[in-house]
Amino acid sequence: MGRMKLFAIILAVFLVLVGGILVFVDEPLRAYAERQLNEHVEGYTFKIGGLSFHLLGFSIDLTDITVRQSAHPDPPIAKIPKWHASEHWRELLSGTLVSDHKIDHPVLHVVRVQAVTEAKEGKAVSDRGWQDAVLAIYPLNINELQITDADITYSQHNNAKPLHVSHANFQAGNIRNVRSQEAEYPSTVHLDAIVFDKGRLAIDGHADFLSEPFMGVNVDIDMDDMPLVDWLPVTAERQIHLTQGQLSMKGHVEFSPKKEFVECQQFTLRDAKVDFVHSARTKETEKQTGATVADAADEAANHPRLLLRINRGTIANGEFGFVNREANPRYRVFISGTTIDLENWSNQLTEGVATVKLKGMFMGNGETDIQGAFRPETQSPDFDLNLRIWKTHVKSMNDLLRAHGNLDVVTGVFSVFAEMHVRNGTIRGYLKPLFKDIQAYDPAQDRDKGTWTKIYQKIVDAAAALLRNTPRKEVATKTELSGPVKNPQASTWELVVKLIQNAFFEAVLPGFEKLPKAS
Repeated sequence: MGRMKLFAIILAVFLVLVGGILVFVDEPLRAYAERQLNEHVEGYTFKIGGLSFHLLGFSIDLTDITVRQSAHPDPPIAKIPKWHASEHWRELLSGTLVSDHKIDHPVLHVVRVQAVTEAKEGKAVSDRGWQDAVLAIYPLNINELQITDADITYSQHNNAKPLHVSHANFQAGNIRNVRSQEAEYPSTVHLDAIVFDKGRLAIDGHADFLSEPFMGVNVDIDMDDMPLVDWLPVTAERQIHLTQGQLSMKGHVEFSPKKEFVECQQFTLRDAKVDFVHSARTKETEKQTGATVADAADEAANHPRLLLRINRGTIANGEFGFVNREANPRYRVFISGTTIDLENWSNQLTEGVATVKLKGMFMGNGETDIQGAFRPETQSPDFDLNLRIWKTHVKSMNDLLRAHGNLDVVTGVFSVFAEMHVRNGTIRGYLKPLFKDIQAYDPAQDRDKGTWTKIYQKIVDAAAALLRNTPRKEVATKTELSGPVKNPQASTWELVVKLIQNAFFEAVLPGFEKLPKAS
């Protein structure tokens, strides 16, 4: 009994001594860990509030970690209340020394100037020394990583609502591939988060973190009700104003050194309101954006390894407009109540023909029906398009008519029919607008306008009245769209817009720009 008491006393004294030693060890270890992070990771500075080393379990707890970008230290890029690292005991039983890490409630806040600095430096995350720094603090390769309840914000500028991702949880297992088989994705990955305070995002699948020259992923993506309006500060800098709408989608991504496959199985965009806003000061930006998009589309088209595919997409109750702030007066052309069905879109010719069907109301009142078949580009755009806009009230287009023809109308309807076929660098088709019951001059409406404008509008009225004596009481013209594509390197959508724009002004507003301005 005496020996047992003596052993207990010795053990107690030993534990007290060890505990006392560890208390004094924690601060030197904290300073060492902070120094290792600052020495190894380029472009960032770290401050660690505290460190606790636990001999039992051979683990450490880092607390109150602050990360700042050296070039722009305010605000801090990250704050981490707690980071726990320990030996991964399950793998130790198989003779492998690896670690698991758990990060609780990290807060990341990035502003645009910090993101721009990171992009300009052009260094991959793996090249900044993060892995060496973590290994210096805890000398076992990470095999399990868990991040719980992360909060992430990105601010385009001080007055803009930030992009906000909250309650984000991430898990990755078997990172070191200690249980892997060749030619597979051995690591499990999971992410779930609240996107922009309302939408939900979930990513599940597998990864190969050790594949070269970059890691591979094979995951399913599920997004539900992501609000679009939060993107406005970002898209507005490219003249795209998103003011409402919700996006849901399901997809699959397999991206590795051996395979590049991005599939959207289904997406639904509801109640979207989108305007492209043109002004004199944005001309150069628009050209740059157009060139960037065209280059990306050209690179993706029939890429030897990359397969992009949208199986089915639906846009319900959308409104899409073009705002011209350079014109005098400014005007907005739009289609409302829009339903768009997209099927089988791909960047590969072998995947077949993509179809697009659009129904809506041009200027809020003209019944619109557009149907198209698009084939992935080879050397130039390749598509068929049929367009029908029926009985639009011309008065709703008055700002457009004033800007481009010094003309407005009181009554009348406008319809247009078009057919376009583009293949092998050649255009074949027509555009036919019809005007009916046009009255371009009203003494009450035009009381303050100049004499030349009044005379011109009376001439338009007289011509329309003469043509209304025909059996159909309609004014019709037709523009042929046949010949070579002037810019075969243009993207499909760029060419569609240009064809409609040019044909519309040539067929509907000939010579209007030469008329004297309304006073």
